[in-house]
Amino acid sequence: MTAYSPSVGESKGPGRERAPVRSLSDSDFQIVAEAIPHIVWIAAPGGATTYFNQQGCEYTGCPREANDGWGWVALLHPNDAEPARLAWEHAARTEDPFAIEFRIRRFDGAFRWHYVRALPLRDANGELTTWIVTATDIEDQRQLELSLRASEQEAIETLAVLQQIQSAAPWGFCFVDRDFRILRINESLARVGGISVEEHLGRTVTELVPALWSQIENAYQRALSGTAVVNLEVSGPSAEQPGRTLHWLTSYYPVRVDGEIIGVSNLIVDITERKEDEEFRAAVMDNMAEGLITVDGDGCVKYMNHAAAKLLGWTEDELRGKPMHGAIHFQQSDGTLCPDEDCPMLKVRSEGLDVRVADETFTRKDGTTFPVAYSSAPVRVGSALRGAVVVFRDVTDELGDTAQAMRELTKLSWVGRIRDALDDGRLVLYSQPIVPLGDGKPSEELLLRMIGPSGNVILPGSFLPVAEKYGLIGEIDRWVITEAIGLAAMGRRVEVNLSAASVDTLDMLTFIERKIHAAGADPANIVFEITETAFMHDIDAGASFVRRLVDLGCRFALDDFGTGFGSFTYLKKLPVDYLKIDIDFVRDLTTNPANLHLVKAVVALAHGFGAQTIAEGVEDQDTLALLRIEQVDFAQGFHVGRPAPLRIRGRLEWNSPH
Repeated sequence: MTAYSPSVGESKGPGRERAPVRSLSDSDFQIVAEAIPHIVWIAAPGGATTYFNQQGCEYTGCPREANDGWGWVALLHPNDAEPARLAWEHAARTEDPFAIEFRIRRFDGAFRWHYVRALPLRDANGELTTWIVTATDIEDQRQLELSLRASEQEAIETLAVLQQIQSAAPWGFCFVDRDFRILRINESLARVGGISVEEHLGRTVTELVPALWSQIENAYQRALSGTAVVNLEVSGPSAEQPGRTLHWLTSYYPVRVDGEIIGVSNLIVDITERKEDEEFRAAVMDNMAEGLITVDGDGCVKYMNHAAAKLLGWTEDELRGKPMHGAIHFQQSDGTLCPDEDCPMLKVRSEGLDVRVADETFTRKDGTTFPVAYSSAPVRVGSALRGAVVVFRDVTDELGDTAQAMRELTKLSWVGRIRDALDDGRLVLYSQPIVPLGDGKPSEELLLRMIGPSGNVILPGSFLPVAEKYGLIGEIDRWVITEAIGLAAMGRRVEVNLSAASVDTLDMLTFIERKIHAAGADPANIVFEITETAFMHDIDAGASFVRRLVDLGCRFALDDFGTGFGSFTYLKKLPVDYLKIDIDFVRDLTTNPANLHLVKAVVALAHGFGAQTIAEGVEDQDTLALLRIEQVDFAQGFHVGRPAPLRIRGRLEWNSPH
């Protein structure tokens, strides 16, 4: 294909001059042709096709090569093929531009009218080299023209039928002007107000449905500004059945005349029965004693009832969108991992088979495990598998003495595993960054993990409860403190958790002071995190412990602030440097007004006491931006940094040097 010079003058003939035009290269032409939302093709001087653009291929469903030569004629309506061929033959003889209307077959077999225009393209010498042809779909325009040509009587009859349909239709319709006065309304919608159609006309929406106006005013205003509002749910009291709440799905469309918006058309569908069915099902599921979770085709949580939330310690918002297996079913009661390929629930989703399991293990949000029995069934839409539903219950109290004894033995086995991990140097630390949102300095929280004999990483929820129960937590705390002080001596700012048992240990302060002096660490680089619950037994003794830590030069963070009943008391009695806002108040901060008010209050309270705030669980940019607006001092969470194996001098530290 050569460069193209479309003719801008008369057709070729003696004495005719053509204005010069800029040549269009092959690549330029193809870029333009592929971008045009119309059918475009190129034909040889005789009319045979040499190029068909992507829009044409997609519209007709034919590959480009199928339309080479005169193959394009096969795409025309049988009644239009011959006239089109004759038009091309005439154009080939005269070399004149021409326009014609004919029907082109769409990929689904339907024929639609197109306006086809062909322009001759010439080389630098004025010789015809090729034709460029565009086809524009005018089916809707022709149909409109046909309808406009219908007789006045037909139009009147059509309007009468339309009025009957509107009157008898199960959906409501009305038209309001710019002052919200109802100019037209059908019977179905009039019945909602309990008065006749005539009694509605000329009255304003605010006058007729004052109880609903706060829900729909913004939708009307947006429609009047030119933006349609579709599928807005509205609820209000029934005029005919006192005490019953009705629900509607409403849509609002701007109505234009000569480009000017003159009002709003309103389409309303009664969805009361559907909502009542949904509320009934929700009430049933939310009052079940068993936990219920639904997952989508990817195995991610879509819905969780109240019982499931209570059993697992997660809220529905926290789990929604997360893989169920990875969140609550990834490990056995002994801490060993449960691979995806061994998960019966995943097989339900992929294979479509019902499953019942009598004794399995789920993991709570805090990392602890509990025995469950569950059943799982596939969710089908037609013949397609779209996910699964899982119903489960805690069977701790149902297990027989033998099973209970076995589980206790499993817990006791953890004592030996923890002991071995301490002796073999298989306790490790992960680091999660804590980033300043203002002028503060960045730091990191140290998070404990255990490495199993096979190299697998074991989360603290699997072994710390056993360590606390059987008196190993103090030794673990001392190991973590030693590691943290070593990092602080390198100039790193670290936060480390202390258990309630360590707060109650008399020689813990002496141990901390000795380690700081031995390492030559700056105590200001060490922040000790202690939860509110650690002070429940003796707040005065706990306050004395914290004050002595602060006297050493260390800093103190009150963890999970806001989750206990004595938060304000702790704040008054403890020399707090940082308040850590619990993850439950941060994760849905952008959508939960109550949580936003709480965060505002915590920030004001902390700053009033001279403390700074750290928001945990920051998982998206919108939350981070809102925390910055609310003057939270630091952020921690997956969005700003996930926990990762601790790195010292550029290498992973799996084994303790202490």
